[in-house]
Amino acid sequence: MINELYNLSETLEKAKIQTQNWHRKYRPIPNIREKTPCVCITFSDEKVMKISSLDPKYSTILRKYGSNQGSYPCMNLASLYRVTEDPIKKKLNEIADHPEKLNCETLEKIKGWCTEYNWGKKFQGKYKISMENTVVELQTAAARFEPLQILIDETKCFSDASRLHKELESVVWKMLSQREHVKLALAVLFYQGKSGADAADDYGSLSVALESAKLIEAGIPAVSDKFVTGLNACLLEMDFSQQGEQEANDVDAFGNPFQAIEEPMPGVKLAGGFDVTIRTMFKEQYCQNRYGKIENASYPISPSMRVKLQASLEWIGKEEQRDKTWMNLEKNEILFVYPFRMPQVPISFTNFFGSSKNLEESFTTRSEKFVQELIKSKDPEVDSQAKWIQIFILRKIDKARTKVVYTRQTNPYELEACSEAWNCGCKNLPRFPFGEPVVLEPLDTSDVLNRFWKANGEMATDRFHPVPRYRGLELLLEPTLPVTADLHTVLEKTELLSPFLGNLCAKDNWNHSIWKHVKNMVSLLGILLYREDIRKEDYMENVPYLYGQLLKTADELHALYCNVVRKGDFPPQFLGSGLYRNASETPARTLNILSQRIMPYYAWAKSYRYKERTEPGKESWRAAWLYHQFERIMNQLREKWTVPARFNEEEKAQLFIGYLAAFSKKEESTINEEVGIDE
Repeated sequence: MINELYNLSETLEKAKIQTQNWHRKYRPIPNIREKTPCVCITFSDEKVMKISSLDPKYSTILRKYGSNQGSYPCMNLASLYRVTEDPIKKKLNEIADHPEKLNCETLEKIKGWCTEYNWGKKFQGKYKISMENTVVELQTAAARFEPLQILIDETKCFSDASRLHKELESVVWKMLSQREHVKLALAVLFYQGKSGADAADDYGSLSVALESAKLIEAGIPAVSDKFVTGLNACLLEMDFSQQGEQEANDVDAFGNPFQAIEEPMPGVKLAGGFDVTIRTMFKEQYCQNRYGKIENASYPISPSMRVKLQASLEWIGKEEQRDKTWMNLEKNEILFVYPFRMPQVPISFTNFFGSSKNLEESFTTRSEKFVQELIKSKDPEVDSQAKWIQIFILRKIDKARTKVVYTRQTNPYELEACSEAWNCGCKNLPRFPFGEPVVLEPLDTSDVLNRFWKANGEMATDRFHPVPRYRGLELLLEPTLPVTADLHTVLEKTELLSPFLGNLCAKDNWNHSIWKHVKNMVSLLGILLYREDIRKEDYMENVPYLYGQLLKTADELHALYCNVVRKGDFPPQFLGSGLYRNASETPARTLNILSQRIMPYYAWAKSYRYKERTEPGKESWRAAWLYHQFERIMNQLREKWTVPARFNEEEKAQLFIGYLAAFSKKEESTINEEVGIDE
């Protein structure tokens, strides 16, 4: 990720785009949600004046100075008491959901549950780091930033944890007695612990932000953007002064002189839904030892460059850039796109890669517009690198680690060529009776590969995602990427569904919901065959495709027979669909079986074609047409038959396409002339 962010920082600098730099120890607070609230504790005259719940918007504004062990003025405390009994937990949840049921009797019960003190020795150790050690570290900044000094003066009397515990409990009981913010009060009062867990470790976490009544009156509350940016500016100024006094003794990976430091890389809270540390190299990961250097020494980066990279990631990943320079692919996956030279007129760089789920324009239209916008914005006077576009994808692997799972540099002309090849691949198909397949969205490729089906056409599940969402981007942007695995995955689904789809085709049932998924499926097959240099002009004359058409003809002849002779009583499977799976594995043997089984229906069609019946679904000319169609395909197969013992993957794809495809207009016209049917 460092290389991608370095290029971005250079781009932003050239474009003179201002970015927000943050002090490396001044970090975002956790996300505020209903289940993980942030409690604002307001102090006045050495007392807790009130507690309140902060709006989720503050999770993108507030920050805390310090580390995971302790921080200020936002920090992690714990609820006052601990309960582990399930009946008590259930009653507490009922009271929180129905505060109107709270009465004097219930209050007495709640007081009776306050028996297990939750601010134990281990918690108080972290409390001391936050309220004493971190405050001491901030004294120099407080001398320069008066609002911080006011807040420290308001809270210094609470360096003793027991005093704050007593104050909070008093405010909570007042809230409960007045039935005000009951849910919040109970969250502060009780931690619902795990039964059987060690209370010393199982004390939970409660995100809090400290506030001062004096600061509110002065117009710069601690819970505000004004306070946060002011403190950050003060911290950065102090840091810059200290760096100027230090003598550089090393050179970082980008050639900048600096004094070696042993600090974690900065992190950024992305609007896409997760936090990112720019680089994590833990000394216990012994793979580093092979290079003789570990942690920061393995890839040295100066403090100034760290701030630069952090600011770049924060800029590209902020909420204002959503659907411009970034978009969510999945819950824990974000796609970033930026140019090496910013266009004069802002455009969306993610629109090109968007999904059909949230865009009205087709991929073909969007890709053409995007490429033209990029070409128009290119300045021929600047260096050639201006035309390049950087694409990278971040995935949150676990709580601590984020990984770049895909990265690529491209340009408008390559994008144009790739999108044209993609469009040609989607059109590398014959006509289908269920409608023309649309151009598949690249990001929808994984939906096709990850959707599992039952033999009756019902979706089994789409919850599991063995194929990542960005697989479609790889197929789009990497012309030489092998597609064997993708083809195999699609064919597993087609082999299972083909008998069911064949039945729908034979019955002319084009309204089933599965067809919209089949359209994407055959589009992907068209792309994969195109990537293997197999074009429809060629494969439509090949044995596998003709074999599929033969099975389709057998199905339609069988369905016509059932309509006429059995008066619409259809079997579970028609003749062709029943033999489809065998045909894909043992084509020669299955062809012999088909020849034997088709004979009764073939003989019936030979006589029925002269009946001159015209009832819908029972037309005698239809029997003549299918009779001649079967003969024609068999003659073509006889001329071209060079099939091995079984079809390979590409041939199975052609078999499936031929099975679903409409009969060619040329053949229809020729047969109609032979049979004497007016078109």
